[in-house]
Formats: sequence, C-alpha cells, structure tokens
Amino acid sequence: MAYIDICKPDGSRGIGSAFHVGNNVFVTARHVVENNEILEIKITEPIGISAEEYFRDVLKLENPDERAEQHKKAWGAERTTLMSHWLEPLKIIEGPKYHDHPDVDVAVFRVEKTHANVGAIKLGVHFDDWVYRGNWQLSDAIVLGYPPIPLTNSPALIAARAEINAFVVPRHAPFIHFILSATPRGGFSGGVAIHEDGDALGVITSSFLDGDLPEQIGFFAVLSIEAIIHCLAINDLYPDFQRQHHKKILGIDPLPWIAIGKKETN
Repeated sequence: MAYIDICKPDGSRGIGSAFHVGNNVFVTARHVVENNEILEIKITEPIGISAEEYFRDVLKLENPDERAEQHKKAWGAERTTLMSHWLEPLKIIEGPKYHDHPDVDVAVFRVEKTHANVGAIKLGVHFDDWVYRGNWQLSDAIVLGYPPIPLTNSPALIAARAEINAFVVPRHAPFIHFILSATPRGGFSGGVAIHEDGDALGVITSSFLDGDLPEQIGFFAVLSIEAIIHCLAINDLYPDFQRQHHKKILGIDPLPWIAIGKKETN
C-alpha cells in the first residue's frame, strides 16, 4: 500500500491510496490522479531486509558482512534477523493510465523501482458474470487506505473490517461494484478491499451518494476485478505475476478473454 499526495487544480491538497499488483505496477482510483498534480507517492509500512543489506546499503558501513555476522551472534546464531527499513518515495515512470470507459474509476501506473521485498496483492478471478453465481452478501472483507487522521503529522495506513452488503451495476459505469459496510472517508479512494478468501475484491472508488451530501453519508463502493484487469491489459501493464496467478486458477491464459471483454465494453 502507498499513499498519493495530490494538489488539485484549485490549489487544495488531497490524499488517495494505491496498491501494488506486481512488476512495479500500482492500481488506484481514477478520480484520485486525473487532472491532479501528484506530489508524492510513498509506501508507509516498513519492509524487512537482511542485516547484510541494512549495514551495506542503508547505513553504508564498511565490512557489512562482518558487522552482520556480529549482529546475528548477538541475537543468537540460529536466528535469522530482518531489519525494518522504510522506503523512499516512489517515482512514476509510466502513467497514470486509465480504463477506456471514461466513467470507470480506475487508474494504473508503473514506478521506477520497488524493493524486491515489497509485496504484491493478488487480484481475484471473480469476473462480473461469475459474481452473480456466488453468495457474496455478508461475507467479510478488509479495506486498506489512507483517510486522514486529524491531529497527526503524516499519513497512516488504516485497516477496517467490513461486510459485503450487496453488489450493483451503477448507471454511470458498466461494471459490478460491491457495497461494503465500512464508513466512506476521503483517502480510502484508490485503496484495496481484500476478500476473506485472501485475494483482492477490488479497488475502492468514490462513495455512492445523492447530491452534495457529505461523503460519509454515502455507500462504501468497491469496483470489482474485471475492470481493473481490463485497465491493466489494455495499457500493457498487466503484470506477469498476476497473469500467472490467474492462469493457474483458470487453467487458461486470461489475456485473450480480456481482449474480448475490452471490445464488449467499447
């Protein structure tokens, strides 16, 4: 997970979220980045790195292997220790790119590099036609994002439990959106909802509400997987990590199917 610090055309600041799907590719919500200046993208949670790497690349000490060996002995020779390391901000080298349907709230981009120990979230295979065949209501999900916390100095990753209340196809976008029981808050947009089976349920979009009511009065909406995979594929950013994951589950290469789906949405 990473936060996206943005400046809007009127000069006001905002924040959104993004999640890594492999090969340095991130998914976010379209409305977070479109027509906005991206000031910073940063992973907030530390990663674990070896003692050798920590002494060599972070502290830049001489004889890092020797220092690491001394460190291991201090903790017990049988124990392999990982050092917590906070990463520098990420730099976009490709994108943001969008779904070809202008009202589908998803965007993708590639960053220059991420550490090899940065995890990737597996996208589910619940394509829209398949959602209707399953029982989703009241199954569990976890939502992750960066809604601002008052009186704090920096963004913090927020996790919240939720239940799936319904799934709908809204008038403005021809893809399934899940309605979750969590409270909509600015900053969750672009984050991920992870289903109880362990794969991503979808990307968190703007809340569904009527008129100019406060965001928290609306419904917490999550754009399902099919539109995300379309967006990745048509922009040549579909990570091989995800392709192999989907191929293993489906038993077929999903790319030809995605191409057919793209034509049907145009």
